[in-house]
Amino acid sequence: MITTTQWIDGELTEKEYGYYIEGEDECVLYHHEQEGIKKGVELLCKEYKFESVLELGFGKGWTATEFQKQGIKRHVIIEPNKGIYEAALEWNKNHNAEILNMFSWDYKPKEKFDLVYDDVLEFGNTRDRHREFVDKFKDQWYARCMQLKCIYKNTTTEKPYIDYEVNDTKYRQIIEKL
Repeated sequence: MITTTQWIDGELTEKEYGYYIEGEDECVLYHHEQEGIKKGVELLCKEYKFESVLELGFGKGWTATEFQKQGIKRHVIIEPNKGIYEAALEWNKNHNAEILNMFSWDYKPKEKFDLVYDDVLEFGNTRDRHREFVDKFKDQWYARCMQLKCIYKNTTTEKPYIDYEVNDTKYRQIIEKL
């Protein structure tokens, strides 16, 4: 199991199915997800007209770029991996975001955001720490995009969500008020 130090220092490498952090066995970004998660951001922004977003994780910048295309006025991105953070800084030369190099649970919110967008891979003992972080955002919108095949049977359908399909893959953009 990967440690937080390995996550911070691990290189993002591309393999057959997607991208991996060196030392992590689980894919952090699948190639086939690119269009699907971008479409989810587009649909969210059109439906809810968000102006400010706190985005958790940069990855390859797919969702960050889509938020920028949708005209987000205030965009803060939290990315703990050093190499991905450096790539995000390079990306930001052509965009307008604040990019922070830290884990979500180290972020101390000083403002409210219209949306907290979560696209992080929880690993090891980080799951509880990440959930504690999310709990800091009461009364704010929180969203996470998932392939429908990954949604658990006990997932409530009472929460608002947007179902859509991209390249024969079904997605659900889940959004809830915390």
